[in-house]
Order: sequence, then structure tokens, then C-alpha cells
Amino acid sequence: MSAAARRSGAAIVVRALAPFLFYSVARDIDAALGVLLHTTLDLPDFVARALGLLDLGDVARHAVACTVAGAALWTAVAAVYRRATGCSSRDAWADTASSFAVLWLRPVLTGLALVSLAMRPTYPYAFTLPVALTQDWAIATDLAIAAVVLAVFLPAVRVPAPGALGIGFIAFVVYALATPESARRWEGHPGNEPKTLRMAVALGQGLTLDVEGVSAGMEALTPRPLGSAATGAARGLGRQSVRMLAALAHGPHAVGADAIRATRVTRQTIRGKEGGVFTVLAPGPSMLVAPLLRIDRALNMARGTPGRLTLSLLAWNALAAALVAAVFLLARDAGAGAGAAAVVAGLTAVFPPFLFYSYQFYPEMLGALVLALALRAILLTPWDRERVWRVAWLGLLLASMPWLHQKFLPVWIVLVAMAVVRAVDALVPLRTLLALLVPQAVSAYLFALYNYAITGSVRPDALYLAWGPPGVSSARWGQGLLGLGLDARYGLLPYVPVYLLAAGGLLLPGPFPRKLRWGAVPVAVYYLTVAAADNWSGAVCNLGRYIMPVLPWAAALLSLVLAVARSRRAVLALFFLLAGLSAIVAAALWNDPHAANDCALLLARGAIADGNVYVPNLFIRAWSDGAPGLWARIAAWLVIVGALAWWTRRAAARRAGERPLRAMAVVGALVLALTLALERWPPARTAPRFPDAVEVAPGLTAFVDGRVEGGRAWLDPGGHEILVRTREPPAALRARFEGEGVVRMAARPPLVIPAAGLELDLPLEVVTVLRGRRGASETLARQRLAVEARGPVALRLSTVPDVR
Repeated sequence: MSAAARRSGAAIVVRALAPFLFYSVARDIDAALGVLLHTTLDLPDFVARALGLLDLGDVARHAVACTVAGAALWTAVAAVYRRATGCSSRDAWADTASSFAVLWLRPVLTGLALVSLAMRPTYPYAFTLPVALTQDWAIATDLAIAAVVLAVFLPAVRVPAPGALGIGFIAFVVYALATPESARRWEGHPGNEPKTLRMAVALGQGLTLDVEGVSAGMEALTPRPLGSAATGAARGLGRQSVRMLAALAHGPHAVGADAIRATRVTRQTIRGKEGGVFTVLAPGPSMLVAPLLRIDRALNMARGTPGRLTLSLLAWNALAAALVAAVFLLARDAGAGAGAAAVVAGLTAVFPPFLFYSYQFYPEMLGALVLALALRAILLTPWDRERVWRVAWLGLLLASMPWLHQKFLPVWIVLVAMAVVRAVDALVPLRTLLALLVPQAVSAYLFALYNYAITGSVRPDALYLAWGPPGVSSARWGQGLLGLGLDARYGLLPYVPVYLLAAGGLLLPGPFPRKLRWGAVPVAVYYLTVAAADNWSGAVCNLGRYIMPVLPWAAALLSLVLAVARSRRAVLALFFLLAGLSAIVAAALWNDPHAANDCALLLARGAIADGNVYVPNLFIRAWSDGAPGLWARIAAWLVIVGALAWWTRRAAARRAGERPLRAMAVVGALVLALTLALERWPPARTAPRFPDAVEVAPGLTAFVDGRVEGGRAWLDPGGHEILVRTREPPAALRARFEGEGVVRMAARPPLVIPAAGLELDLPLEVVTVLRGRRGASETLARQRLAVEARGPVALRLSTVPDVR
């Protein structure tokens, strides 16, 4: 072999294995930085001190292991490539040498973090985000690497996609098994759910909307005989109908706002014009649940389990599963194909907000189901002039919308108008048109009667006017318009970022995207309605409640983008990254119900970066209350959405999207550039916030690799490290373990935790002694231990008493 050939071969090997080597070294540097970032001192030689913490032996061992693993992967990839292309082994090695170049992402971010800390070693550093991406936000970096690798090497999967029934059944099983135990009891439903359930009990046991008598558990109430209850309800309907028609004869003023005679009792509860207590919520969800609660009552009395929701909750799980199936049908018929539709429907099912509202009795889940089915029927389904029953079914479906909640009234009118236009365009016979319109007329009449019977007015918002707040106004419309999607506490996109790609579906060429674009009209009407609500974020509810009804349409657009990704691997890589981030956040919110109600708690967990610097906080009463940089944050997110949509359209036209690594590099550069600009507005924090910190004593803080609650840490089975920051270095810490298990430490025999607890001294190994610019000093010390147990073990730390 010539010298030139040997040099060429060496260059190929270096190009292939250098990413693995530097990735491993970068991880070790990140770990050393993570230790030193716990100091509160202003260190003039921060980077040098951090690099000095590296154990060169460990660095070398890790680098060799990673490089060997990389060589094995390269060998496997080259073998597959040679078999697929029929080229020579040398060509296969050369052509696949750059397959893992995405691993350079980690060393690049580590380099940026080192430069940032060298320029400014105190918080918030010269550039905070790269530092965070090497520490507690490093999962995003690893996800980006994994996304590119999967996009490059994942073969085309040709597995028959399940149908709508299969998707729905799988979703039902998942929802039924995932429902928290607290939701299976009446007391486990907060917010507006108790009002919905009380109304359902009143309907199921007395065929009345008056909840005044529903003050005890449903098992303690005596149901009214069905015959007499039905007779009383029919008489009430007839009597109120006659009175309403008589009032209407006197003109609109007789049944307008001035005719409201109901009065406020408490939050969202009023006293009717003729007595009784009623909630302002529309009764549709309660009507669905009422017969099921009646059966649950009988089951509870037979089993001796009062307050248990069994059949009612399973039925709600089934409705949520039907929504997932409806998303699949909408996405499939929109042109995405069964495979992409199944993937998107499955992800939608387990991401917020669908996951949370599969067991919570809120009308938005039903609204999403109706919108998904209605959009598919109006926009994507052929209208057969001979099958009147299909249009009649759509008419009944649309007629149910006012009964779900008053906020669905505007979108109901728009959908009915779209259905009429579609019917006229299809030249359906008169009987078909009547099958569509008659249910709407009956529903409108009954809804007016419902409002009149309680308040004396037929206005659709009469109950809300009787309660007090107007509900919909323009006072906070701007905040709601942006906040539903982007808000740091209640916006959906920062926490389920996979929906960012849905904007690209709007711009895709082709007949199916054009059909789906018409869905933007009812979606926009609903979105504008809830954005104008005074409590646009949703009071006492999990993330994404009010925006949920528009998500089936957004999921259909997302499925079109995923269909493009079949042939454009860069689009697939970005989909993998955003879906992975969404999955991580979904798991975090599922494990923390408080954060699921207010995502500010999730942002607060970031040790290094303050998420409020990057995500706009729009939960404000007026624009003047906004934090500095608010409009810059909004603009940055809009730039990202617009850039993704433009790039997706180019990828669909085969002018972009071929190279996953290049696409990920461009996206990373765009995000870093935008966040660098946003960091010009300083955060509210003055130092990192480590959620694993335990204040043992004044000037002595322990950072425990586990969950910290107050002064106690919970250690899961496995290895753990305790890092101690102190002014005066102690020789040991007093530790008390509580639980069932075994504690192992180096150079000591295993210690069994007795029933009364295990108390011992933990010797500390000094990591480094630091001195800041102003002469202050700190010591970092640590101890490593392992826990063998079936569940978490509690750990309490204290100082060792001075016996001198």
C-alpha cells in the first residue's frame, strides 16, 4: 500500500472515530464542570480549576471504551452498507466514515460552555444555555444526537397500521390502566368536575338540573321514581315553553339581559328565577354521565364502596379513546396515510392534554371529539345524496355542541354554515338538508328554553350574566391569543413542542392540505373565543385544557408533515427530537400533578437556566405588567414557528430536508442565536437553583443525587453521590437512613437498615478547596454510596456533634 493510501486510510479512521473520542471527553468535562458549578465563589480560574478535577485515568478509560464501541458500530454500518450497495469494503468504510458526525454536537456545546465560563464564571455566565445543555438540560443534546442517528439508520418500517377500532381499543386499555387511583373516587376530582358530577347526580336521580338537594354522597340520596320524575320533567318543559313563547311575543326585550331574574350564590352557581340552585355550566357532559352514575351508585351500595366511580370513569376513558380514533381517521383521510396517522394519534394520546383529560370530566375532551368528527365529515368525506342517515348523524353531532359548554356556540354556528354550504354544493335533496338543519333548530330552541327556565332570559350567556363575570371580553384577548400557545405557565407549545411542526402542514402543497386548510376557519373561531375569556389559561386544570378542541386538526397537519418525512430524513430527525422532548415533559408532568396544573413549577426545576428567560410569561392583567424582553421572547418563538413551516414546505418540494445532520446544525444554531439575544434581559435568579440541595447547617449544603423534600432526601435503589459545599470542611456528616434495604459504601461492609432506622457517620472525600477573588473560600467534598431496596429509602443529614 502506498504512503498516500495509508494517509487516506488514516484520515478515514480519524474522521469516523474522532467523534466518539471527543464525545466521551466532553462528557467527562461536563461532569467536572457540574461539580464546580456548585460553588458560590467568583473564581478567577474557573475553567482551569474545573479541568483540574478530571481524573486522567478515568478520562482515558472512558475514551477508549467509547472509541471501541464506535469502531464496532462503524464496522456494522459499513457491513450493512456494503451488502446493500455491492461496493468494496474500502469504499464502504470510506462512505460510512461520517455516519456518526452528529456526536460532535456534544463537544461543540461543551466548548461553548467553557468559553462562557471563562468569560464570566459567575451566574448567569456569559452564555447560560450552553452551560445548561451540558448539565441538567443535557438530555436535549442527547435527544438531538439520537434523533439524527435514528433518522439516518432507521430502515423503512412496513408494518400494517391498525385501523380506527384497533387504535381506539389500545387507547382505551392505556387510559383505563393509567387512570390514577385518586380519580376513581368522587373526592379526587377538583375544579369544575364536582359541579358536573353533582348535576349528573341530580339528573340521574331526579331528572332535574337543580343541584340544591345534592349535598351528600350519591349513595345517601334517595332516587325519585323514574315515572314521577319523567312526568315532572315533562310538565316543567311544557310549562316553561308556554311561558317562554308568551314572553317572546312581547319582543326581544322581554327575554333579553334585563329579563334575568336569577341571582348569584357562589362561584359558577346561581339561584334560579323560581328557586333551586343551578351551575352555569352547560349540562351536556352531565347528561352523558348521569345514567352511569346511577349504575355506579347501585354498585357502590352493593359492594359497600361509597363514592366510587367505576362505570362512569370507564365510559369517560372510552370517549377519550374514541377521540384518539377520531384523530387517526381525520389524519388518515387528510392524506397522511394509515402509518403516519397511527403514529401521530398514538403520540397525541399519551401527550398532554389528551392524557390528563382521559379521566377528568371536562367538556373540552368532548368538544375535541365533536370537532374531529365534524371536520372529517364536512371537509374530507364524500357526500352521497342517497345516504341521508350520514347527514342526519352529522346534524345530531353538531346539535350537541351548544350543550357541551357555552364557548362552543360560535364554532357551532360556523360548522353548521360550512355543512350547509357543503350540502348545497353537493346538490343534496331537500330531505337531506332538513336532516341537517332540523336538529340544529330543535337544539337552539331547547337551549333557549334551558336558559329561560333558569334565568328568565333566552340569551345563550344568560347563566353567566346572572353569575356576574361576562366570561368573554376583549380585556385580555391579546394575552390569551398568544398565551394559549406560548405562555410559560399555561401555554402548550413550550411543553409539547412536537405541535410546532403542525404549522408546516398548513403550507404543504397538494389537494389534501388545501382541504384541511378550511378547518382553520372553525378552529380560529373557537380559538379566538377561548382566548377572549378572562381566565383563558383555564381555572384549576391541567395543561392545555382550553386549547384541546383544536388539537385534532393540528394533529392532522402534523401527520402530513410526518408523511413528508418518509422521504426527507431531516424532517424525520426533527420530528424525533420534538417528539422525544414532548415525551420527557409528559412524563415529568404526569409524575408531578402540581406542575401539570402550573408549568412554572416545572421550569423552576432547571438548575442552571431560567426557563422564563426563553419562554414568554403572558399570564398578566395588562401588557404593561409584562417582564422586560416579553416581546422579544414572543418574536423568537414566532420566528421558530415560521422557519419550521417554511423549511417543511421546501422539504416537501424536495428543495431541502435531505441531510439530517445539516438540518439539526442549522436548527441548533438558530436556537442558540435566539437564546443568546434573549439572555440580554437578565433572569430573576441570582444563582443556580439545585433542586437536590439540602441545607444541613449554616454554611453547609449537601447536594443529594435523589429527590429532596424539605430536609429529607429519597434515594431510589442504585448508586448515589452526595456532594457537600461548606466553608469549614467537616470530616464527616451524620446520616440517618429510614426504610427497608441495605446501604453499601467503599471500604465498609454492607449495612442493613433496621426497623428503627440506621444512623452512621459518612466520611467525606475532599474534592477541591476553592478561593474566590475576594478571599472567601469554600470546600467541595463528596461521598458515594449504593442502596439496595425494593423502594425509595429516606435519608436525613446533620452535622456530627462536637464531643470535645
